[in-house]
Amino acid sequence: MIGTAGVNFNAAWIHDDIIDVNKISCNDIHAVLHTYGVEAARATIVNEIRAVFGAYGITVDPRHLSVLADYMTHNGDYRACNRIGINTSSSPWQQMSFESTCGFLAAAAVYVICGRSEHIVVH
Repeated sequence: MIGTAGVNFNAAWIHDDIIDVNKISCNDIHAVLHTYGVEAARATIVNEIRAVFGAYGITVDPRHLSVLADYMTHNGDYRACNRIGINTSSSPWQQMSFESTCGFLAAAAVYVICGRSEHIVVH
């Protein structure tokens, strides 16, 4: 195993006589996506989430991880599964299921009542 700081797939490919390029893994989803494609990025997301939970002895049903990875890559790019990534969703229900329920619910209510979208801060 070789660990590196940073990502340089081309350098690894140049040294394919000493590196098994078929077993390269990387936790940089963006780099994997733009080098190997969306399916490789999706698989990397599943592997990384499994590794994070596994470090704490938590097992997650692989179907759940697949759904999450599918959601994060369904448009051919990848969407972060954090407050910012979920905020880009058009569904207030999906936004509320993540983290900031009150804020998303209030923004959806203002949109329905007033017909406009505003940034609402609820404390």
